[in-house]
Amino acid sequence: MAEADWEYPEHKQFERVPTLDQVDRSDRKAVYAARNQKIRDDWVKAMEGRLLKEKLDECYRTEGVNHYNKCREIADAYLKAVKDNKVEGFRKTSA
Repeated sequence: MAEADWEYPEHKQFERVPTLDQVDRSDRKAVYAARNQKIRDDWVKAMEGRLLKEKLDECYRTEGVNHYNKCREIADAYLKAVKDNKVEGFRKTSA
């Protein structure tokens, strides 16, 4: 079996729902679904940053003194992810 053909059995695709700003606050099911989507999206962003950090650490270890030149793209991507992918949570007020 090729590696690309294999999937994790617990992997699940969630359907996209309207965001918290777009749902009616009196519809509890819609608010709950929007909250869960926000939490999943923030979790994915955090894990992308974590994977970039692991890749950067590995690059630093393998490249040694040449890591300034060889690992620059990964470092730039990691810094961009840290800056852009801040976890806000769903309780942030928009006032």
